[in-house]
Formats: sequence, structure tokens, C-alpha cells
Amino acid sequence: MEKQFLRTLVIATFLFLQSGGALPFKEGCLKAGDYEGQIDFSRNLNVTLAAASQKTVKEREGGKKPMDGLTIMAMVGERDRGNDYSLSTSWSFAVKGREKYRAKYKEERKNYKGKDGFNYKSVIRYSDPPTIYRMSMLTWNHTDGRRTNWYFVPRFPEAKKTIDLERIRSQAEVDFNLAEYVYINLDEERHQLLRSEACKGKTCYVVESTPLKEEIKYGKRISWIDQENWIPQKIQYFDKRGALWKVLDISWQNASGLWFWKKAVLENVQSDYKTFITIEDVKVNIGLNDREFTRTALEKKM
Repeated sequence: MEKQFLRTLVIATFLFLQSGGALPFKEGCLKAGDYEGQIDFSRNLNVTLAAASQKTVKEREGGKKPMDGLTIMAMVGERDRGNDYSLSTSWSFAVKGREKYRAKYKEERKNYKGKDGFNYKSVIRYSDPPTIYRMSMLTWNHTDGRRTNWYFVPRFPEAKKTIDLERIRSQAEVDFNLAEYVYINLDEERHQLLRSEACKGKTCYVVESTPLKEEIKYGKRISWIDQENWIPQKIQYFDKRGALWKVLDISWQNASGLWFWKKAVLENVQSDYKTFITIEDVKVNIGLNDREFTRTALEKKM
């Protein structure tokens, strides 16, 4: 059995290297109970290796231990999003049911999947409202947990480096932004599987994630993860005191066989705030060049 275990790992690693980090198997092939025993994931371990390892560990240990929270969130974080993509995102922020702010931007992202020390590089360019037209942001997400950020404002002659993009985001993102609530690296939280239950007609793992960094705004979050497609259907955020703070509800769209948000609603249950997000015009594997994710490219006109 040890030989079989090692053989499976070797094969999975070979496939991983040959694919350049892409997922060669169909997503959603794992069901509840396919993993028995905990695998120590590095942050950039590809789902291919994870799936093969899970099957072998199940056979070796006799099917007694359940899936664990770390593995589930690794599967969510490492699911295939293509080599790159572009999409358009619309935001609306409402107070007491009335829209107060709106925004729209185009995002282009290249997924490096650990190559050269990067998870991904992303450029966001705002087109609405007119007050922030052509404002843009560049983020490099490193595999060691660092994020390098630049921003460009048309009235300035050049892009500037910053450790925080908060001050230049649109007002529509005032109560919720993806960088601080969604794009959290795996090792920035501790993950615990709570249970399995139905959510929105899907059988889901319910995982509690507790931040390991003080600067993360929430005290913990609980995610309902679709066991078939490894996507969150709902996320609850709790404040530092442990009280329910915000609830994110997500609907999904399939673009070229890959899953992306379609619509999301974030309700702040402690204030009468709601944030509405709509994603359109998703294009996958369009061949974005590394040059598009540089400080020089950030300064170019839309």
C-alpha cells in the first residue's frame, strides 16, 4: 500500500508539472468521504496532487477519517480559474434600501499558480462614476503572503506604490471589498470543518475560518462550500466580538467550463447596508501578456 501511495503521488506530480499547474481532471469529481486523513498542503499545491493523494490515503487508512477544513479550503482556493481572465464588475451600495454609490470596473488577471513566486497579478480599471474614471490599481499576490500594490490616478504623472488600496477604492466598496473579505490566502486563516448540510439545494461542507493576522477586519467567517464544484454558496462574517456582522450570498456562472461569480449580495446585519455585485463579460484563457501587469502598463490610457 505504501508503494501504491508513493506511485500515485509521483504520477500526480508529473501531471502537475506537465500541465504547468493547470487542472487536467474534471472539477467536482470528489464527493464527501473521498479523503480520509489529513494532508499537509503547501499553499501552492495543485488540486491534481490533492485529489490523487486523497484517494490513496482513503485506501490506506480504511475510510475512517472525514475531510478536514484545511483541505476543503485548499480545494476552493486552488480550483481552476484558467491561465488568465477578464471580466466586468458592477457595484451598488445601498443604505436603507436606497442606492447611495455605484461603480464599474474591468479586471484582468493572470494566474501564475506559484510560478516565479506569484499566485496571481491583477489590474483593475474604473470606468464609472465619472469622478474616478481611469483610476486603476495593480496587485501582485505573492506565494509568501505578501501583496504588492500600485495605484494610478489620472491627475498624477505616474503610478504610486502603496501598502493599502483602501483610500482609492470606489465608495461603492466602502462596506465590502474583495481583497479584504474574499481574496484571503489559505495560510492567513485557520480552518475547521464544522459539519455537512444542504444550502441552496447543494450538499455543502460548512467550514469555519479564523484569521491569523490581526489586520484582517473580521473575527471569523463561516463558508458553505458546494461539495461538487468546490465553490462557496454563502459566507457569514463575524466581528471581533463574535457577533454576526455580514452575510454574503453568491450565485454563479460557468464560463468555458470554469466557475465565476454572477451576482452577489452582501448584507450588513448590524447596519442597514447592502452591497450588490454583478459580474459580466467573462472571458477565460485570452492570452494576457506579463507586460500588462506592470507599473508602466498601469499608467496607459483605457
